[in-house]
Amino acid sequence: MIFTHEYISNLLDSLELPFPDKGENVIRNYHRLFVQRYVNTLNEIADLPRSTRALELAANPYGMTAAIVVNLFDELSLASFGKLGEHSTLDISVGNKSFSLREDNFNVEFDRWPYEDESFDLIISCEMIEHLAMDPMHVFFEANRVLRHGGIFFVSTPNACSLQSAVKALKFQTPSMAPQYRGPPDLSGVYQRHNRELTPPALAEMFRAGGFQKVSYRTVDNYPFYNYEADAISVEVLRAIYGTHWRGDTLNFSGWKAGPPLERYPGAEDLYIVSDPRL
Repeated sequence: MIFTHEYISNLLDSLELPFPDKGENVIRNYHRLFVQRYVNTLNEIADLPRSTRALELAANPYGMTAAIVVNLFDELSLASFGKLGEHSTLDISVGNKSFSLREDNFNVEFDRWPYEDESFDLIISCEMIEHLAMDPMHVFFEANRVLRHGGIFFVSTPNACSLQSAVKALKFQTPSMAPQYRGPPDLSGVYQRHNRELTPPALAEMFRAGGFQKVSYRTVDNYPFYNYEADAISVEVLRAIYGTHWRGDTLNFSGWKAGPPLERYPGAEDLYIVSDPRL
């Protein structure tokens, strides 16, 4: 199946959302903003078999979730930030189809994930890793543990080296996509902002250190420039100088579990200070 912008837009319009307290319009507008990202991500995993045991990290607000359960996999588990040991049931409807999915709460960069070893064939992490503040390699170690040998870990995250980021920086604008400090002043507030957007080599290094080998490392453009007419010349100049390889605004990286993790705190690509005695 090849997903299109029109198909995903129509699917999301038919999604009955479990957010009565947040306002339906707010969530629907969020989904509309990210339709192209959903399309690009879904096409990365569309060829996997229906029997794939999948885990979606940071599933809320469930736009990807709806498309996955309707079109791709019969066995989908959800995970969200919260207190370890707590879980809930998510009931959603898409058109005339209804689904009940278990959603487990935990902190992906601190807690041992509440799943047995080799429980999944696929883990999907969309626009999550850039929100982590302390120890993102924990995610790769736990993903390795709960994936079967040969299982796929898919990560999409903003590209710190995109042409869009470069243009913003040259205009004295913050290149990050969501850098604002947030409340409340605790972890839930910290995790709402983008704490570190990764370069392609940094994300590739995390896959390597986590025991994964490359399936596909590429970038895509999911978002328009904020003021494209004013930026068009700048973009073309940068393309001429630096090329287009790995310059899309989003990293779509996937790796297969080749063996156990290799390095807990990799120092390459400025990921960790390996001499830090606290590590």
